[in-house]
Amino acid sequence: MCASQTVVADRCSNAPRVLARVLLASFVVLTAWPALARAQAAVPFDDPYAVPRAPRAPTLPELTHSEMEATLETTAGAINLGGPGGLKHAYIQRLAVEVPIGPRRWYVGAAYEVAGGYNDTGFAVVGGNLALDGRTVWATATGMAFGGGVSLMLPTASYDPNGPASTVALAAATLRPWDVSYFVPDSYGVRPSIDVRALDGPFVIQFRQGLDLTVSSLLLSDRRLYATAGVYLGYQLGRRIDVGLEVFEAYAIDLPAVEDGNRESLIVSPNLRLALPWVQPAISAFTNLGPPISAPWVQRETSVFVNEGKTATVWGFRFAFTVVYDPTSGAMVKGR
Repeated sequence: MCASQTVVADRCSNAPRVLARVLLASFVVLTAWPALARAQAAVPFDDPYAVPRAPRAPTLPELTHSEMEATLETTAGAINLGGPGGLKHAYIQRLAVEVPIGPRRWYVGAAYEVAGGYNDTGFAVVGGNLALDGRTVWATATGMAFGGGVSLMLPTASYDPNGPASTVALAAATLRPWDVSYFVPDSYGVRPSIDVRALDGPFVIQFRQGLDLTVSSLLLSDRRLYATAGVYLGYQLGRRIDVGLEVFEAYAIDLPAVEDGNRESLIVSPNLRLALPWVQPAISAFTNLGPPISAPWVQRETSVFVNEGKTATVWGFRFAFTVVYDPTSGAMVKGR
């Protein structure tokens, strides 16, 4: 009995020592862990997608970026229909986020657009549809890249197709016809696309081809099919300055209410971008070649269409502000 009491007493007297050792070991681990992490980050690793820096398009996606990106893009433009009172203005605000998954072969993101402008009753704001994006890419160390993706459109754009808000939505889609499905009201949509990019020294050419299919959540027979294409030609003037030209085309494939002469819309846009470490601002000017889109592109078949005319002129500016963040920036990435 006495022996057992002695053992218990010894164990109790050793408990503070054991606790002190545990606390000391924990303190050593906690203080040594950041240094260990920095040492691991300092070990170079071979990044198979460490491609040369390419001039970056203001609107088309950067195909092989390793950073998490958030882009705020403002479009301000005018539509001249000719005659007195024929000048309309519209503004579109676009917010897009894209994040690489794994060794930048897969990307996920989201985008949303909202438009504002004056109609017969004053200034109005129209929210667009929400896009959830996913894409993949294959690239070589020389800068050649090829990939594809798909966007799912959720029906967050809801407005009266016969009301004043429809005028604002139409003006917004006229300034950005390649994003027309963002302003089709009460509709689900899917947007598959393919991407190709070639890099040769300071020159780059990038191409995106896509289809936009929307189905009204209120009228299943109201289905629309558009084809969209975008081309970017860029040149790297210096270490931090890129200049280029973007050309966008949208075509109404299956939209019976659209006249044949109004099925195509073409926008050209020269641009300038500053490639800074954390932010990459860009400015673009744009105008149309040929007729802009007409009301049936965005309004429902049950609405009263207003034809914008085939002689309208579109012009304006786009300001993009991209914030980039690389969580692995502390690592030494060994380029090829």
